Amino acid sequence: MSSRNWNQSTAALKLRLQQALAAGRPLWTRPWIGPSAWTTGEAVKQGDVRSNSATPTQWYVAATGGTCGATEPTHTNGSATSDGAVLWTHLGGPSWDTADDPAKPALTLTGSTSVPAGLTALDVWANRSLFAFNGNAPGQYATSRANLNVFLPNASAAASRGGFVSFMSDAPKIGFEVPNNTFGIRVFCDGRPVTAGPIYPFSGSNFWATIDWGTRKPRLWEIHYGQANAALFLLAITSADQIWPAPSPNGLRAGFIGDSYLAGSSYGPFLLGNTLSEHFGRLTGIDDMWRLGTGGTGLLNPGSGPYYTYRERVPQLLALNPNAIFVQGSTNDVSYSQSAITAEALAFLDAIRVGSTAPIFWFGPAPLSGNYASIQTVDTAISAAVAARPNSNIIYKSMLTAVPPWLTGSHNNASYSWTSNISQFIGGDNVHPVDKGTMYLAGRMASAYANDMLPLVA
Repeated sequence: MSSRNWNQSTAALKLRLQQALAAGRPLWTRPWIGPSAWTTGEAVKQGDVRSNSATPTQWYVAATGGTCGATEPTHTNGSATSDGAVLWTHLGGPSWDTADDPAKPALTLTGSTSVPAGLTALDVWANRSLFAFNGNAPGQYATSRANLNVFLPNASAAASRGGFVSFMSDAPKIGFEVPNNTFGIRVFCDGRPVTAGPIYPFSGSNFWATIDWGTRKPRLWEIHYGQANAALFLLAITSADQIWPAPSPNGLRAGFIGDSYLAGSSYGPFLLGNTLSEHFGRLTGIDDMWRLGTGGTGLLNPGSGPYYTYRERVPQLLALNPNAIFVQGSTNDVSYSQSAITAEALAFLDAIRVGSTAPIFWFGPAPLSGNYASIQTVDTAISAAVAARPNSNIIYKSMLTAVPPWLTGSHNNASYSWTSNISQFIGGDNVHPVDKGTMYLAGRMASAYANDMLPLVA
Protein backbone atom coordinates (compact mmCIF):
# COMPACT_ATOMS: atom_id res chain seq x y z
CA MET A 1 0.00 0.00 0.00
CA SER A 2 1.15 3.57 -0.53
CA SER A 3 2.10 5.38 2.66
CA ARG A 4 -1.09 7.47 2.56
CA ASN A 5 -3.20 4.30 2.41
CA TRP A 6 -1.16 1.89 4.50
CA ASN A 7 -3.66 1.58 7.35
CA GLN A 8 -6.80 1.45 5.26
CA SER A 9 -8.62 -1.29 3.45
CA THR A 10 -9.88 -0.59 -0.04
CA ALA A 11 -13.39 -0.46 1.40
CA ALA A 12 -12.34 2.25 3.86
CA LEU A 13 -10.70 4.30 1.10
CA LYS A 14 -13.78 3.92 -1.09
CA LEU A 15 -15.92 5.21 1.76
CA ARG A 16 -13.66 8.25 2.13
CA LEU A 17 -13.89 8.93 -1.61
CA GLN A 18 -17.68 8.66 -1.41
CA GLN A 19 -17.75 11.02 1.56
CA ALA A 20 -15.55 13.44 -0.36
CA LEU A 21 -17.91 13.28 -3.31
CA ALA A 22 -20.82 14.15 -1.03
CA ALA A 23 -18.88 17.20 0.16
CA GLY A 24 -18.04 18.41 -3.35
CA ARG A 25 -19.02 21.89 -4.44
CA PRO A 26 -18.69 23.93 -7.62
CA LEU A 27 -15.88 26.35 -8.30
CA TRP A 28 -18.14 28.39 -10.58
CA THR A 29 -20.56 30.19 -8.27
CA ARG A 30 -22.02 33.61 -7.61
CA PRO A 31 -19.38 36.23 -6.81
CA TRP A 32 -19.88 38.64 -3.94
CA ILE A 33 -19.23 41.51 -6.36
CA GLY A 34 -20.54 41.04 -9.90
CA PRO A 35 -18.69 42.13 -13.03
CA SER A 36 -19.09 45.62 -14.40
CA ALA A 37 -20.69 46.19 -17.78
CA TRP A 38 -18.65 46.03 -20.96
CA THR A 39 -17.76 49.62 -21.83
CA THR A 40 -16.23 51.08 -24.96
CA GLY A 41 -12.81 52.56 -24.27
CA GLU A 42 -12.23 50.72 -20.97
CA ALA A 43 -8.81 49.13 -20.41
CA VAL A 44 -9.04 45.44 -19.50
CA LYS A 45 -6.57 42.61 -18.93
CA GLN A 46 -6.67 38.94 -19.85
CA GLY A 47 -9.13 37.18 -17.55
CA ASP A 48 -11.29 40.21 -16.82
CA VAL A 49 -15.02 39.43 -16.80
CA ARG A 50 -17.65 41.79 -18.18
CA SER A 51 -21.41 41.58 -18.66
CA ASN A 52 -23.25 42.65 -21.79
CA SER A 53 -26.56 44.42 -22.14
CA ALA A 54 -28.54 41.41 -23.38
CA THR A 55 -31.66 40.14 -21.60
CA PRO A 56 -30.85 37.93 -19.80
CA THR A 57 -27.32 39.26 -19.44
CA GLN A 58 -24.37 37.20 -20.60
CA TRP A 59 -20.85 37.21 -19.15
CA TYR A 60 -17.64 37.27 -21.15
CA VAL A 61 -14.00 36.76 -20.23
CA ALA A 62 -11.20 38.67 -21.93
CA ALA A 63 -8.90 36.40 -23.93
CA THR A 64 -6.54 39.31 -24.53
CA GLY A 65 -5.86 42.59 -22.81
CA GLY A 66 -6.36 45.99 -24.36
CA THR A 67 -8.85 48.81 -24.66
CA CYS A 68 -12.42 47.78 -25.43
CA GLY A 69 -13.52 48.57 -28.96
CA ALA A 70 -16.86 49.66 -30.36
CA THR A 71 -18.84 46.39 -30.61
CA GLU A 72 -20.23 44.75 -27.48
CA PRO A 73 -19.61 40.98 -27.37
CA THR A 74 -22.78 38.96 -27.96
CA HIS A 75 -21.59 35.58 -29.31
CA THR A 76 -22.41 32.35 -27.43
CA ASN A 77 -19.87 29.96 -28.93
CA GLY A 78 -16.36 29.21 -27.72
CA SER A 79 -14.52 31.16 -30.38
CA ALA A 80 -12.75 34.32 -29.31
CA THR A 81 -14.62 37.20 -30.92
CA SER A 82 -13.25 40.73 -31.17
CA ASP A 83 -15.11 43.81 -29.98
CA GLY A 84 -12.91 45.71 -32.42
CA ALA A 85 -9.86 45.61 -30.18
CA VAL A 86 -10.16 42.95 -27.43
CA LEU A 87 -10.95 39.25 -27.91
CA TRP A 88 -13.73 37.82 -25.72
CA THR A 89 -14.97 34.28 -25.06
CA HIS A 90 -18.44 33.50 -23.77
CA LEU A 91 -18.52 32.58 -20.08
CA GLY A 92 -22.24 31.87 -19.95
CA GLY A 93 -25.50 33.22 -18.68
CA PRO A 94 -25.24 33.04 -14.87
CA SER A 95 -28.02 31.08 -13.15
CA TRP A 96 -27.96 33.41 -10.13
CA ASP A 97 -28.76 37.02 -9.37
CA THR A 98 -26.16 38.94 -11.36
CA ALA A 99 -26.23 42.00 -9.10
CA ASP A 100 -23.76 42.50 -6.26
CA ASP A 101 -24.66 40.62 -3.09
CA PRO A 102 -25.91 43.18 -0.54
CA ALA A 103 -23.63 41.55 2.05
CA LYS A 104 -20.52 42.05 -0.11
CA PRO A 105 -17.25 43.25 1.43
CA ALA A 106 -15.57 46.51 0.50
CA LEU A 107 -12.82 45.96 -2.06
CA THR A 108 -10.19 48.69 -2.29
CA LEU A 109 -7.35 48.76 -4.80
CA THR A 110 -4.82 50.93 -3.05
CA GLY A 111 -2.67 51.73 -6.06
CA SER A 112 0.35 51.67 -3.80
CA THR A 113 3.32 49.40 -3.11
CA SER A 114 3.04 50.30 0.58
CA VAL A 115 1.29 48.08 3.14
CA PRO A 116 -2.20 49.52 3.77
CA ALA A 117 -2.42 51.84 6.77
CA GLY A 118 -3.24 50.14 10.05
CA LEU A 119 -2.13 46.69 8.84
CA THR A 120 1.16 44.83 9.19
CA ALA A 121 2.65 42.61 6.48
CA LEU A 122 2.87 38.89 7.27
CA ASP A 123 5.96 37.04 6.08
CA VAL A 124 4.25 34.26 4.14
CA TRP A 125 7.29 32.01 3.82
CA ALA A 126 8.20 32.13 7.50
CA ASN A 127 4.56 31.48 8.38
CA ARG A 128 3.78 28.93 5.67
CA SER A 129 2.50 26.45 8.26
CA LEU A 130 -0.56 28.72 8.62
CA PHE A 131 -1.69 27.96 5.07
CA ALA A 132 -3.10 24.90 3.33
CA PHE A 133 -1.42 24.33 -0.04
CA ASN A 134 -3.78 22.45 -2.36
CA GLY A 135 -2.33 20.72 -5.40
CA ASN A 136 1.08 22.33 -4.93
CA ALA A 137 4.13 22.56 -2.68
CA PRO A 138 5.54 25.95 -1.61
CA GLY A 139 9.05 27.00 -2.46
CA GLN A 140 10.73 30.12 -1.10
CA TYR A 141 10.53 33.12 -3.39
CA ALA A 142 11.82 36.68 -2.90
CA THR A 143 12.70 35.86 0.74
CA SER A 144 9.25 36.23 2.27
CA ARG A 145 6.94 34.87 -0.43
CA ALA A 146 6.25 31.43 -1.91
CA ASN A 147 6.16 29.94 -5.38
CA LEU A 148 3.60 27.16 -5.72
CA ASN A 149 5.25 24.24 -7.49
CA VAL A 150 3.50 21.26 -9.03
CA PHE A 151 5.90 19.13 -11.10
CA LEU A 152 8.70 19.23 -13.65
CA PRO A 153 7.39 18.83 -17.22
CA ASN A 154 10.86 17.70 -18.38
CA ALA A 155 14.41 17.55 -17.09
CA SER A 156 15.23 21.15 -17.95
CA ALA A 157 11.91 22.89 -17.31
CA ALA A 158 10.99 25.02 -14.34
CA ALA A 159 8.30 23.64 -12.08
CA SER A 160 4.77 23.99 -13.39
CA ARG A 161 2.42 26.13 -11.34
CA GLY A 162 -1.05 25.32 -10.16
CA GLY A 163 -3.55 24.69 -7.39
CA PHE A 164 -4.70 27.15 -4.77
CA VAL A 165 -3.92 28.30 -1.24
CA SER A 166 -6.49 28.36 1.56
CA PHE A 167 -6.56 29.58 5.13
CA MET A 168 -8.94 30.59 7.90
CA SER A 169 -8.93 34.02 9.47
CA ASP A 170 -11.09 36.02 11.83
CA ALA A 171 -9.74 39.30 10.48
CA PRO A 172 -12.42 41.82 9.48
CA LYS A 173 -10.01 43.24 6.89
CA ILE A 174 -7.12 41.63 5.03
CA GLY A 175 -4.63 43.17 2.68
CA PHE A 176 -3.44 41.12 -0.29
CA GLU A 177 -0.21 41.95 -2.10
CA VAL A 178 -1.05 41.38 -5.75
CA PRO A 179 1.96 40.19 -7.77
CA ASN A 180 3.06 42.23 -10.74
CA ASN A 181 2.22 39.95 -13.63
CA THR A 182 -0.49 39.83 -16.24
CA PHE A 183 -2.63 37.38 -14.29
CA GLY A 184 -3.15 38.79 -10.78
CA ILE A 185 -5.03 36.69 -8.20
CA ARG A 186 -8.60 35.53 -7.72
CA VAL A 187 -9.74 35.61 -4.10
CA PHE A 188 -12.59 33.51 -2.73
CA CYS A 189 -14.23 33.98 0.66
CA ASP A 190 -16.50 31.35 2.20
CA GLY A 191 -16.65 29.45 -1.06
CA ARG A 192 -17.49 32.36 -3.34
CA PRO A 193 -15.23 34.61 -5.43
CA VAL A 194 -15.04 38.15 -4.10
CA THR A 195 -15.02 39.39 -7.70
CA ALA A 196 -16.03 37.57 -10.87
CA GLY A 197 -12.61 38.06 -12.43
CA PRO A 198 -9.11 38.53 -11.08
CA ILE A 199 -7.78 41.27 -8.84
CA TYR A 200 -4.98 42.88 -10.83
CA PRO A 201 -2.04 45.01 -9.74
CA PHE A 202 -1.38 48.42 -11.12
CA SER A 203 1.20 48.32 -13.90
CA GLY A 204 4.86 48.10 -13.00
CA SER A 205 5.01 46.82 -9.41
CA ASN A 206 3.33 44.67 -6.79
CA PHE A 207 0.37 46.62 -5.41
CA TRP A 208 -1.96 46.05 -2.51
CA ALA A 209 -5.69 45.43 -2.36
CA THR A 210 -7.82 45.21 0.78
CA ILE A 211 -10.99 43.24 1.37
CA ASP A 212 -12.97 44.56 4.32
CA TRP A 213 -16.03 42.84 5.77
CA GLY A 214 -16.40 45.28 8.65
CA THR A 215 -17.05 42.53 11.21
CA ARG A 216 -14.86 39.95 12.88
CA LYS A 217 -15.70 36.28 12.44
CA PRO A 218 -13.91 33.17 11.14
CA ARG A 219 -13.97 33.00 7.35
CA LEU A 220 -12.51 30.62 4.79
CA TRP A 221 -10.21 32.35 2.32
CA GLU A 222 -8.82 30.90 -0.91
CA ILE A 223 -6.45 32.36 -3.48
CA HIS A 224 -6.71 30.89 -6.99
CA TYR A 225 -4.22 31.35 -9.80
CA GLY A 226 -3.93 31.14 -13.57
CA GLN A 227 -2.88 28.14 -15.61
CA ALA A 228 0.82 29.03 -15.56
CA ASN A 229 1.70 31.44 -12.74
CA ALA A 230 1.14 30.87 -9.04
CA ALA A 231 2.85 32.57 -6.11
CA LEU A 232 1.60 33.44 -2.64
CA PHE A 233 2.65 37.00 -1.85
CA LEU A 234 2.40 38.94 1.41
CA LEU A 235 -0.80 39.35 3.39
CA ALA A 236 -1.49 42.18 5.83
CA ILE A 237 -3.49 41.96 9.07
CA THR A 238 -3.46 43.55 12.52
CA SER A 239 -1.98 42.12 15.73
CA ALA A 240 -5.50 41.26 16.90
CA ASP A 241 -6.17 39.00 13.90
CA GLN A 242 -5.65 35.27 13.69
CA ILE A 243 -4.76 33.09 10.70
CA TRP A 244 -4.75 29.28 10.76
CA PRO A 245 -4.76 26.51 8.14
CA ALA A 246 -8.06 25.75 6.48
CA PRO A 247 -9.29 22.31 7.49
CA SER A 248 -9.18 19.69 4.78
CA PRO A 249 -12.65 18.29 4.09
CA ASN A 250 -11.28 14.76 4.02
CA GLY A 251 -7.48 14.76 3.92
CA LEU A 252 -7.46 13.13 0.49
CA ARG A 253 -4.82 13.78 -2.14
CA ALA A 254 -5.01 12.88 -5.82
CA GLY A 255 -2.80 13.20 -8.87
CA PHE A 256 -4.22 13.90 -12.32
CA ILE A 257 -2.06 13.11 -15.36
CA GLY A 258 -3.05 14.58 -18.69
CA ASP A 259 -2.29 16.89 -21.60
CA SER A 260 -3.25 20.44 -22.56
CA TYR A 261 -6.81 19.89 -21.34
CA LEU A 262 -5.30 19.97 -17.85
CA ALA A 263 -2.37 22.32 -18.48
CA GLY A 264 -4.37 24.88 -20.44
CA SER A 265 -3.65 26.32 -23.86
CA SER A 266 -3.63 29.61 -25.72
CA TYR A 267 -7.42 29.22 -25.92
CA GLY A 268 -7.83 29.19 -22.16
CA PRO A 269 -8.88 28.86 -19.51
CA PHE A 270 -8.39 32.58 -18.98
CA LEU A 271 -10.23 32.79 -15.66
CA LEU A 272 -7.97 32.06 -12.69
CA GLY A 273 -8.56 28.68 -11.08
CA ASN A 274 -10.62 27.47 -14.01
CA THR A 275 -8.44 24.51 -15.02
CA LEU A 276 -10.19 21.23 -15.73
CA SER A 277 -8.50 19.36 -12.88
CA GLU A 278 -9.27 22.06 -10.32
CA HIS A 279 -12.95 22.07 -11.29
CA PHE A 280 -13.02 18.28 -11.16
CA GLY A 281 -11.31 18.24 -7.76
CA ARG A 282 -13.84 20.66 -6.30
CA LEU A 283 -16.81 18.73 -7.68
CA THR A 284 -15.50 15.44 -6.30
CA GLY A 285 -14.48 16.90 -2.93
CA ILE A 286 -10.72 16.45 -3.40
CA ASP A 287 -9.13 19.86 -2.94
CA ASP A 288 -5.55 18.56 -2.92
CA MET A 289 -5.70 17.69 -6.62
CA TRP A 290 -2.27 17.81 -8.25
CA ARG A 291 -2.30 18.78 -11.92
CA LEU A 292 0.41 16.88 -13.82
CA GLY A 293 -0.60 18.07 -17.27
CA THR A 294 1.54 19.14 -20.19
CA GLY A 295 0.30 20.19 -23.62
CA GLY A 296 1.01 17.99 -26.62
CA THR A 297 1.84 14.91 -24.56
CA GLY A 298 0.30 11.48 -24.18
CA LEU A 299 1.30 7.92 -23.52
CA LEU A 300 3.72 7.98 -26.44
CA ASN A 301 3.74 11.53 -27.75
CA PRO A 302 6.40 13.66 -26.02
CA GLY A 303 5.05 16.90 -27.42
CA SER A 304 7.28 19.68 -28.68
CA GLY A 305 9.41 19.88 -25.51
CA PRO A 306 10.12 17.05 -25.70
CA TYR A 307 8.25 16.71 -22.41
CA TYR A 308 7.79 13.81 -20.09
CA THR A 309 5.25 11.31 -21.39
CA TYR A 310 2.65 9.88 -19.02
CA ARG A 311 4.89 7.02 -17.83
CA GLU A 312 7.88 9.34 -17.39
CA ARG A 313 5.72 11.36 -14.98
CA VAL A 314 5.00 8.35 -12.76
CA PRO A 315 7.94 8.88 -10.34
CA GLN A 316 6.68 12.39 -9.58
CA LEU A 317 3.15 11.04 -9.20
CA LEU A 318 4.25 8.30 -6.80
CA ALA A 319 6.27 10.78 -4.74
CA LEU A 320 2.95 12.45 -3.85
CA ASN A 321 1.62 9.21 -2.30
CA PRO A 322 -1.86 9.92 -3.71
CA ASN A 323 -5.02 8.34 -2.37
CA ALA A 324 -6.47 8.26 -5.88
CA ILE A 325 -5.05 8.64 -9.37
CA PHE A 326 -6.85 10.18 -12.33
CA VAL A 327 -5.73 9.97 -15.95
CA GLN A 328 -7.02 11.75 -19.04
CA GLY A 329 -6.83 9.76 -22.27
CA SER A 330 -5.10 11.87 -24.88
CA THR A 331 -5.85 12.51 -28.53
CA ASN A 332 -2.14 13.35 -28.91
CA ASP A 333 -1.49 9.63 -29.41
CA VAL A 334 -3.66 9.31 -32.53
CA SER A 335 -0.63 8.93 -34.84
CA TYR A 336 0.51 5.74 -33.11
CA SER A 337 -0.74 2.22 -33.74
CA GLN A 338 -3.32 0.58 -31.52
CA SER A 339 -0.87 -2.13 -30.47
CA ALA A 340 1.80 0.42 -29.54
CA ILE A 341 -0.66 2.43 -27.46
CA THR A 342 -1.89 -0.68 -25.66
CA ALA A 343 1.65 -1.80 -24.88
CA GLU A 344 2.56 1.61 -23.47
CA ALA A 345 -0.69 1.85 -21.49
CA LEU A 346 0.18 -1.48 -19.86
CA ALA A 347 3.68 -0.28 -19.04
CA PHE A 348 2.24 2.94 -17.60
CA LEU A 349 -0.21 1.08 -15.36
CA ASP A 350 2.41 -1.41 -14.23
CA ALA A 351 4.81 1.42 -13.36
CA ILE A 352 2.14 2.94 -11.11
CA ARG A 353 1.39 -0.39 -9.48
CA VAL A 354 5.04 -0.85 -8.53
CA GLY A 355 4.66 1.96 -6.02
CA SER A 356 0.96 2.47 -5.29
CA THR A 357 -2.26 0.55 -4.77
CA ALA A 358 -4.37 3.69 -5.11
CA PRO A 359 -7.38 3.24 -7.39
CA ILE A 360 -6.80 4.50 -10.93
CA PHE A 361 -9.66 6.26 -12.71
CA TRP A 362 -8.88 6.65 -16.41
CA PHE A 363 -11.10 8.78 -18.65
CA GLY A 364 -10.91 8.01 -22.34
CA PRO A 365 -10.31 10.79 -24.85
CA ALA A 366 -13.36 13.00 -25.21
CA PRO A 367 -14.59 13.28 -28.82
CA LEU A 368 -13.95 16.97 -29.22
CA SER A 369 -12.05 17.07 -32.50
CA GLY A 370 -12.91 15.86 -35.99
CA ASN A 371 -10.45 12.93 -36.08
CA TYR A 372 -13.10 10.58 -34.72
CA ALA A 373 -11.79 7.28 -36.14
CA SER A 374 -8.32 7.86 -34.69
CA ILE A 375 -9.82 8.76 -31.32
CA GLN A 376 -11.67 5.44 -31.39
CA THR A 377 -8.33 3.69 -31.96
CA VAL A 378 -6.83 5.35 -28.86
CA ASP A 379 -9.93 4.54 -26.84
CA THR A 380 -9.90 0.87 -27.86
CA ALA A 381 -6.19 0.59 -27.16
CA ILE A 382 -6.47 1.95 -23.61
CA SER A 383 -9.55 -0.19 -22.94
CA ALA A 384 -7.60 -3.30 -23.93
CA ALA A 385 -4.77 -2.44 -21.54
CA VAL A 386 -7.13 -1.90 -18.61
CA ALA A 387 -8.99 -5.13 -19.41
CA ALA A 388 -5.67 -6.98 -19.23
CA ARG A 389 -5.30 -5.94 -15.59
CA PRO A 390 -8.51 -7.23 -13.97
CA ASN A 391 -9.04 -6.99 -10.21
CA SER A 392 -6.49 -4.18 -9.97
CA ASN A 393 -8.83 -1.25 -9.23
CA ILE A 394 -8.05 0.28 -12.61
CA ILE A 395 -11.34 1.63 -13.92
CA TYR A 396 -11.72 2.92 -17.45
CA LYS A 397 -14.53 5.10 -18.75
CA SER A 398 -14.91 5.48 -22.48
CA MET A 399 -16.31 8.87 -23.39
CA LEU A 400 -17.16 7.73 -26.90
CA THR A 401 -19.96 5.48 -25.73
CA ALA A 402 -21.22 7.55 -22.81
CA VAL A 403 -25.01 7.61 -22.41
CA PRO A 404 -26.36 10.23 -22.50
CA PRO A 405 -23.97 11.46 -25.21
CA TRP A 406 -20.78 13.16 -24.16
CA LEU A 407 -21.66 16.01 -26.49
CA THR A 408 -24.99 16.22 -28.23
CA GLY A 409 -25.63 17.30 -31.78
CA SER A 410 -24.31 16.03 -35.10
CA HIS A 411 -20.80 15.61 -33.73
CA ASN A 412 -22.04 12.80 -31.53
CA ASN A 413 -22.90 10.84 -34.66
CA ALA A 414 -19.20 10.62 -35.54
CA SER A 415 -19.27 13.55 -37.95
CA TYR A 416 -17.79 16.82 -36.79
CA SER A 417 -19.91 19.92 -37.27
CA TRP A 418 -19.24 23.38 -35.90
CA THR A 419 -23.01 23.89 -35.82
CA SER A 420 -23.42 21.26 -33.09
CA ASN A 421 -23.30 22.30 -29.45
CA ILE A 422 -19.60 21.55 -29.21
CA SER A 423 -19.08 25.12 -30.41
CA GLN A 424 -20.24 26.41 -27.02
CA PHE A 425 -17.32 24.83 -25.22
CA ILE A 426 -14.35 24.59 -27.58
CA GLY A 427 -12.15 27.45 -28.77
CA GLY A 428 -11.51 28.65 -32.27
CA ASP A 429 -9.01 25.86 -32.95
CA ASN A 430 -11.88 23.31 -32.61
CA VAL A 431 -9.78 21.39 -30.07
CA HIS A 432 -9.17 23.15 -26.76
CA PRO A 433 -11.83 24.10 -24.19
CA VAL A 434 -12.38 27.70 -23.20
CA ASP A 435 -13.50 28.55 -19.65
CA LYS A 436 -17.05 27.46 -20.32
CA GLY A 437 -15.64 24.23 -21.73
CA THR A 438 -13.53 23.37 -18.68
CA MET A 439 -16.63 23.81 -16.51
CA TYR A 440 -18.70 21.59 -18.79
CA LEU A 441 -16.08 18.87 -19.16
CA ALA A 442 -15.36 18.76 -15.43
CA GLY A 443 -19.07 18.34 -14.75
CA ARG A 444 -19.39 15.48 -17.20
CA MET A 445 -16.26 13.78 -15.87
CA ALA A 446 -17.43 14.17 -12.27
CA SER A 447 -20.76 12.62 -13.24
CA ALA A 448 -19.03 9.67 -14.91
CA TYR A 449 -16.77 9.23 -11.88
CA ALA A 450 -19.66 9.32 -9.41
CA ASN A 451 -22.12 7.15 -11.34
CA ASP A 452 -20.01 4.73 -13.36
CA MET A 453 -16.50 4.53 -11.92
CA LEU A 454 -16.34 4.94 -8.15
CA PRO A 455 -19.03 2.24 -7.56
CA LEU A 456 -16.71 -0.28 -9.30
CA VAL A 457 -13.85 0.15 -6.79
CA ALA A 458 -13.53 -3.22 -5.07
